[in-house]
Amino acid sequence: MEEKQEKQVKKEKKFPYRTKEQCTVWYHIVYSVAFIAYRLIYGLKVIGRENIPDGPAVICPRHCTAIDPPMVYFGLGRKHFPRTIAKQELLEIPVLGRILYNIGIFGVRRGENDMAPIKNGLRCLKEGSKLIIFPEGTRVREGEKVQAQTGAIMFALKTGAPLVPVYLTRAKKFHKMTMVFGEPYYPQIAGKRATPEENRKLADELLEKIYALESKVQ
Repeated sequence: MEEKQEKQVKKEKKFPYRTKEQCTVWYHIVYSVAFIAYRLIYGLKVIGRENIPDGPAVICPRHCTAIDPPMVYFGLGRKHFPRTIAKQELLEIPVLGRILYNIGIFGVRRGENDMAPIKNGLRCLKEGSKLIIFPEGTRVREGEKVQAQTGAIMFALKTGAPLVPVYLTRAKKFHKMTMVFGEPYYPQIAGKRATPEENRKLADELLEKIYALESKVQ
């Protein structure tokens, strides 16, 4: 037990939480460079950007391909500074990991009882940033179905931030992608704390709202 706690402390010291102010300059630099490259390869049409609230929100996109996370950043635009959770291994890659860390991405070690990402997610929402959470939890292949994860629901209920469902078409090189932002909404529960059944129902409802946005793709 003590050994696990010691490892957690070491990890948090190596990658301490970066505030919104600490990330802003790096974020705009990386955004400008990466946006040009991705725009040339993919292109992006955004529908419903007016649905993105000005304050904190949990952005919940469909997840099909590896490039979905950066495309969601571009879909949000410069105005809405987002944070997201990625595999810890990405942050430990030389150069790339430092860039990702500097723009505010924080890591999670899968398979471990790691509370740091939850603390960081709650903190960034309280700072007024957007938090990107993929409700499917993993990339979903065409025709495949997965059960919705409850992480986005937890963040929304604990902070009072709204959920924003997002539909993103599957990426194909040199084909324009379409992203649809749905209307933000607040998950409702009967008591002060959500029951496991309520969490499951709300997660399924969120996924349904995401898939329903496909009808708006033009």
